[in-house]
Amino acid sequence: MRRILLIVVMLLLATAPAMATVTVRAIQNSPTNVLGQYTTAGRVCNIIDVNYTCSAGEAVRAFALEVSLDNGFIISGIDSYVRGESNSVTPGYGIFPGSFRNVLTPENIDWQDLNYMPIASTDDPDAAGTGLGTNKVILEMGSLYVGDANKPGSAGTLCRLTVTPKYRGVDTNGFGPAEATMTFAVNTLRGGVVLEDGSSVAPTVVASNGSGVANKFSLMKTFPCWEPYRLQYNEWLSVWEPRCWSGWQVADANWRVQCKGDNDNRYEGTLTKYRTFTSDYTRLMLAWGKKATALKNDNLMCADNDHKYEGTLTKYRAFTSDYTILTANWGKKETQMKPWCPVP
Repeated sequence: MRRILLIVVMLLLATAPAMATVTVRAIQNSPTNVLGQYTTAGRVCNIIDVNYTCSAGEAVRAFALEVSLDNGFIISGIDSYVRGESNSVTPGYGIFPGSFRNVLTPENIDWQDLNYMPIASTDDPDAAGTGLGTNKVILEMGSLYVGDANKPGSAGTLCRLTVTPKYRGVDTNGFGPAEATMTFAVNTLRGGVVLEDGSSVAPTVVASNGSGVANKFSLMKTFPCWEPYRLQYNEWLSVWEPRCWSGWQVADANWRVQCKGDNDNRYEGTLTKYRTFTSDYTRLMLAWGKKATALKNDNLMCADNDHKYEGTLTKYRAFTSDYTILTANWGKKETQMKPWCPVP
């Protein structure tokens, strides 16, 4: 029965008009100051909450929204979203149709899979050039529940976005405030905002920095920004924050298969376009059997594919487990290496 309901939820992302008023609001989360800069471990992050409200006693069944930024900023992280079925303890929109198709299987549904997230893949229809590490994402979020007690509320938070500059050194030292405009739009191909009865509604979209200035955010030019609750955050800090571990585009570098053995962020062969081949092996050999202190170099640390050291005493960063990862993916194209590395 639940599998049938899940299919129904996915089909609900495409229908037509109703009466309720739905508001989608982006608000800078400001635990430390009015600019919405979230300070963590000495780093400053731009955190933006995406909230919703629905009036007239109606309930939203699914959201398909496009979120974009200008002025050289990218959407580099997403969290604080519900995964899987909505219930009375954690109500919300945890069904992500595209990600469900690409990542999960009906026979073995693991809602906690790190690659299961509410963002359309760049390979999906109408999503080319979007995704984490770009200035635009497409949110796909539906609800699945049994009984009214478990349905999402008429108001809540869909997710929280982390925003960073695409390039280091937007000004002389890479820091300081800069204005950026965040724009929201419905994705009509995916149905936009769909109510419980299957009808769609055009939402009112508001982006505010807390001072009532619509759409404008005062963002910090920090680079990059990881929060402590991300996976491997402390490990990343301990080895001088290699950019290639990030799993998303940084300064035109898309490292989404680094954890699978792509040590140089290049493909080899004009026609073959292998992501893991001889140049990756060469870089692994340059880093082979060395500790972090000997690899205090972003390029060589990229040969540490599992992001772990080996040996209690030796603590080699590039060694046998990394070789195993590289050989397991030898001669593969990027499309053959899904699921891609999760955003840490």
